[in-house]
Amino acid sequence: MWPVATLEIVQHPHLGGVHLFFNTLDHRSLHIHLDWELVWVLDQPLLVSCGGQEHRVEPGELVLFSPGQPHEFHKVEGSCTFLCLQLDPAAFPAAQRVYAETIFPAAHLSEAETAWLKTSLVALFRRYLQRPPFYQLDCLGRVNQILYLLLTRLPVRQVTEQEAAERERRSARLMRLVAFVQENFAHKIRLSDFARQERRSLSYLSHFAREMLGHSFQEYVATVRFHHACHLMATTNKGMLAVCMESGFSDYRYFSRMFQTHFGMTPEAYRRRPKHSQTTQPHPTLDSAERFYSPEGSLQLLDKLEKQYGDKKASRLCPD
Repeated sequence: MWPVATLEIVQHPHLGGVHLFFNTLDHRSLHIHLDWELVWVLDQPLLVSCGGQEHRVEPGELVLFSPGQPHEFHKVEGSCTFLCLQLDPAAFPAAQRVYAETIFPAAHLSEAETAWLKTSLVALFRRYLQRPPFYQLDCLGRVNQILYLLLTRLPVRQVTEQEAAERERRSARLMRLVAFVQENFAHKIRLSDFARQERRSLSYLSHFAREMLGHSFQEYVATVRFHHACHLMATTNKGMLAVCMESGFSDYRYFSRMFQTHFGMTPEAYRRRPKHSQTTQPHPTLDSAERFYSPEGSLQLLDKLEKQYGDKKASRLCPD
């Protein structure tokens, strides 16, 4: 089993509430954002952790995350490439306070609907990248059709204002827990200290951490330390023992074992890994091993995808 990844709050610049990109990753930290996120796995299987469960997603399959739903990604074999569509609910009022009760859209779509969805994603991304005159209107029109298909076919739940407020309170507490770990991981850290800060019992927060993160508090702390060690190794020339100690580990054997478990190599071998190509850019956080594509690299990938899924004769309206 992969170690739990640290939680990151993600915010992206949007074009009218729409953000599209290709990504190739080995792992992606546990993260949360307020967008709908539709992920289309293109090559190599992807291990998705969400709600304390792990799911293997095969190439060609789709995954949908509701706003505020923490999730993380890990490669299974080779690095996984996927297309991602993120939609800000604020730009789509009818979709606010709506949450899908499944993360697998295809289980509730017909073959024709799934094919239409993939064709529409290809056409949408083409407009998004090339940006012809009035492309914003075209993109938003396509996105509304995609969102309509998903929300009318999948089991969804629209929560009350009170339920939405409770979700926000729990998310805020989760963010405070994450900040507490980020500020204290380099030395001895105890959940009981955070419990006093929150004026909650240790038992309550222990269950809260496991429910929200899918792992125990100590497992989460260990992985924050692990990702910080990866960052130090990639950005400094510090020796392994110094990296180990500065990341909060007191046992070098445990430190080394985490690299074997997570990457299948020693810390020394991890540091010697080759650099990435110029068509991709490493994600600028401590918590991930992923590469985003330049516009040129994205168009090259899209050309390949369009040969398989592009259909100029396909209807722009979702199937009835």
